Amino acid sequence: MDKIEKYLAYNGKVSLICANTKNLVEEIRKIHDLTPTTTAAMGRFATVCGMMGLTSIKENEDSITVQLKGTGPCGILVAVVKRENNISKIKTYMQNPLVELPLKPNGKIDVGGAVGNTGYLNVIKQSDITDSEYNGLVPLVSGEIAEDFTEYFATSEQKPTVLALGVLVNKDGVQESGGYMINLMPDATEEEISKIEEALNKAPSISELLSQEKSLNEIAKIVTGDDNIMLLEDNLEIKFDCDCSKPKIEKGLISIGKEEINEIIEEDGKAEIVCQFCNKKYDFSKEELEEILKKI
Repeated sequence: MDKIEKYLAYNGKVSLICANTKNLVEEIRKIHDLTPTTTAAMGRFATVCGMMGLTSIKENEDSITVQLKGTGPCGILVAVVKRENNISKIKTYMQNPLVELPLKPNGKIDVGGAVGNTGYLNVIKQSDITDSEYNGLVPLVSGEIAEDFTEYFATSEQKPTVLALGVLVNKDGVQESGGYMINLMPDATEEEISKIEEALNKAPSISELLSQEKSLNEIAKIVTGDDNIMLLEDNLEIKFDCDCSKPKIEKGLISIGKEEINEIIEEDGKAEIVCQFCNKKYDFSKEELEEILKKI
């Protein structure tokens, strides 16, 4: 199981969440048959969305839908995140999962090229309790994902945030994946902020730290520069979880209308619907489609 841990640094003036998401990203890679390029993009995206499920969602009934749409060839990325106690449940989708680009001159995967550096990041927070919705829309900064979410936190949530995301992948699958998110409280001093900046300048990338088999506790100390961090929670989890079902797919069929369903019956005599999040297939016979028509 992946590990996710929350900490406080500098006597509670800085909060931090660290995540190792190797198993999560490998599961997503297999579900969507991702290439190394799209694995790196989706891995970063799923990691930060999963962390948001544990930092931004306060109630079990709430959810976050994140849409990242750039002009790059992989198209739109979508994540739907819900929280169940200490578990962030996430399902993800990428429009063009088979995109593969050459490595950048520095040998790194070209995530920005796959996503595109123009477009938007849209975060929709939905509360079932209050029946309210919050929509935060920001333009993309680079398409590298961490910078784009950092801009979202600064602009839409007014939260000074340091965000690092990384995925190491080869032809055999995900080698390492994870990230960390540092948030400064209003009472953080200039001296403490300077210490964090100094620590971050010295720190290796999150991918390197994970490949060095550093624990999340060690990573938290390295990136904050505080050896006296306090562990808040270590029983957290980010889990791929698609809640699709035949009744939900049926509702989707109803929404396309009588004309479309009649056309399906006349042309194919049946329907096979594939869930875009988990690739599970749902078959509807001619008789079932005719029953759906009666409900419209």
